[in-house]
Amino acid sequence: MISLPFANKISLSLLVCTTLLTTCQVSQASQVSTSQTSGVKESKIIGGAIDCDNDGRQNDSRIDDGGDGIPDRCVIDTSASKKQEIKTETPKEIFDTLMQALTEMTEGCDEATKIKAGVSYRICTINNEPVTASEALLEVGDGVGFWFKNNKVIAIRYFHSGETLFFDDEALIAKFSNDDELQSEFSHEERREAETLAKNGYQTIFKVFAEKAK
Repeated sequence: MISLPFANKISLSLLVCTTLLTTCQVSQASQVSTSQTSGVKESKIIGGAIDCDNDGRQNDSRIDDGGDGIPDRCVIDTSASKKQEIKTETPKEIFDTLMQALTEMTEGCDEATKIKAGVSYRICTINNEPVTASEALLEVGDGVGFWFKNNKVIAIRYFHSGETLFFDDEALIAKFSNDDELQSEFSHEERREAETLAKNGYQTIFKVFAEKAK
C-alpha cells in the first residue's frame, strides 16, 4: 500500500500549478440559494459537512428550508468524478493515473515526425513549446520518450523495458518498473544517470528538427 501523502507528493511535483492530478471538489451545498423568492423562508446549511450518502467522505450538507433550525434535506456532493480522484491503493493505480494525466496534458499537440538513418524522431508541441519528444529504431521500436512541462522533462519512458521515470524540476522522484513496481529511493549513480538524461537526453531529437528547418 502507498500512503496518500506520498501519492500527493508525486502528483503535485509532476504538474505544479495544474489540477490534472489533484481532487477538485466544489460542493453542491455552496450553490444553495440563501435569498429565495420574497415571502419564502431562506434555506441555510445546518452544521458542518457530513456523510449523507455513506460513501465514506464528509462532503455532504444538511439544509434547513423552514428556518426552524431543523434539517429538512441533505445535499449530496457529486462534483468529484472518479477520474479526478487520486487513487492510492497500489503502485499500478498511481502509475495509470499519472500516465492518463500526461496523455491529457498532451492532447491536441502539433506532431511532427522525421526519419533519419533508420530512426524515427517525433516531437509534439503546444503553443510552440514541446510537450512530448521521442526517438525509436524503426525495425524494433526500441527507444525513449520524453514528456515536458514548462520546457523541463517531467517523465521519461524506455520503450524496450517499459521503465518509466518521473521528475520534479529535473530531480528524479519516482521510477516504475513493469508499470506496477514503484521505487522512490535511489543511489547516487541511479539519480545522476536519470537526471543527466532528463537534462540532455532529448537534445539529439531537437537537433534533427533544427536541421530540417534550415
